[in-house]
Amino acid sequence: MALSTSRDVLAAHLAGEAVLLNLEDKSYYRLNETAALIWAGLEKGETRDAILDQLLASYEGDRKQIERELDLVIEDFKTRKLLVDN
Repeated sequence: MALSTSRDVLAAHLAGEAVLLNLEDKSYYRLNETAALIWAGLEKGETRDAILDQLLASYEGDRKQIERELDLVIEDFKTRKLLVDN
């Protein structure tokens, strides 16, 4: 299943972090460095596996744990309607 960022979301990238504004419900989100990296990959249309590879290259840790965390962030973005299914 392919995902893309919602057209209703504005993003600003700031020094390793990101700020998102969902215009549909006026919700504001501040993303830490890791979530900002994930969001930037999603904005570029990168696959989950490509984003996982970036995380593995950027952070030390167990592959399974990083993969779980990535999936949790993606699910959270979907729950908050920041991502839409293609």
